[in-house]
Amino acid sequence: MLILTTTAAINDAIARYPAHLPTEALQRYAALLETEPIAWLFILQQGDTADALQRLRGKPFATWEFIDRTDGWFEAVFVISDDGFGHVVLLRDQPDSDPQLLETCRTFATIGE
Repeated sequence: MLILTTTAAINDAIARYPAHLPTEALQRYAALLETEPIAWLFILQQGDTADALQRLRGKPFATWEFIDRTDGWFEAVFVISDDGFGHVVLLRDQPDSDPQLLETCRTFATIGE
């Protein structure tokens, strides 16, 4: 699992692993994080589980603001504080992703462009 919290970390991840990441979504968050730390991004990789995500986030995969599906990736956004800070969970829509998370995302996602 990749956990990205700064613009520099996002840009580094894009430079190193462009074929394995949702580049457009990451570029959008990199621009937002340039001005203020609004979110931590959790990018699940093959073998990462819902339990591991919960341990790292300190919160269950519930009470999201929205889940979108674009370019083969789910983007689940969670606002976790009154100032708008949140977590963004990015999960590839593929068979080797955690089945519990996939089922939730496939059930509740809106389809992006």
